[in-house]
Amino acid sequence: MHTFTRWVTTPENRSALIAAQRVADCLGSGRRRRKINPLFLHGPAGTGKTHLVAALAGEIQRRCPGLTDTIHRAGDLNGFLSSVESNENAACTRLTDWEGDLLVVEDLQHLRPEAAEALVQVFDRCLSRQQQMVFTALVGPRRLTHLPARLTSRLACGLVVGLEPFGRASRLAFLQDRAQRRQLAVGPDVLDWLAEHTGGSARQLEGAIARLEELARLHQRLPDRDTVAQCFRDVAEASGLTVERIAEQVGRYFRIDGRQLRSRQRSRSALVPRQVSMYLARRLTGLSLEQIGAYFGGRDHSTVLHACRKIGAALTRDPTLAGVVRQLQAELA
Repeated sequence: MHTFTRWVTTPENRSALIAAQRVADCLGSGRRRRKINPLFLHGPAGTGKTHLVAALAGEIQRRCPGLTDTIHRAGDLNGFLSSVESNENAACTRLTDWEGDLLVVEDLQHLRPEAAEALVQVFDRCLSRQQQMVFTALVGPRRLTHLPARLTSRLACGLVVGLEPFGRASRLAFLQDRAQRRQLAVGPDVLDWLAEHTGGSARQLEGAIARLEELARLHQRLPDRDTVAQCFRDVAEASGLTVERIAEQVGRYFRIDGRQLRSRQRSRSALVPRQVSMYLARRLTGLSLEQIGAYFGGRDHSTVLHACRKIGAALTRDPTLAGVVRQLQAELA
């Protein structure tokens, strides 16, 4: 069961937790005015958005059983919202005339453009009636570029909070918490190895603990570090970081084809993503400048060094780029 008490607070998710708790406090207190409305949570899969939404809904039900909440997934709403806009079905007014206290729409990246106008109508109505809204997506409102500005500007008008994948220290803290809850008295070296070789998703970490518990049951004893390393070899190999994986992740973020990053052409649209890729490859892998340059279109080591220095300098004066690089680095950790 998802609750605030089961949440492991880390630097990557602390702001999102505080925001969700403040929404719960506001709803639970009975105050009519909503200080945070809407709340927009975004982050890669497995960073805890659904956990927070469920914990928020559970908390207001615990405090005020009379309050009502409705949780939708954007993909399930597509046909329904399209019908609302075109008035094809009178029954569709059940959402536009909704009278609840908390409306949650998850995974807005799956909302189709033709359903956007109907969601705008729902949004305006909820806002005018002080009905609390919470939205989630993989990316922030401004990066939902397939949706019209009329909707994304509304989504951005409240509090937008990002969640990032766990870094190594946070992965270790999460594993320690889950092992303690399951009463798995494994050695610190085992959890340290898992933190080093398991991805930054809470789901991956939960799976690792469940697998560790099954391993202990199978061997009828708690496994040591060597046993874990042997049994989790597939996990370690999957989490190995390569320049290909870095380029793929950067390309997805900047919405640019990986072939353009590797091309010899000096396209302006590919310049910054390529330099960011080189910077991250230099920091996160053991590859030489020559090896990195060879992947990115056969560029020489001086070009890679220049790119790394340029991005490194830009991070000190460009907070937006610094945030992008931090997010990419956390996702790749």
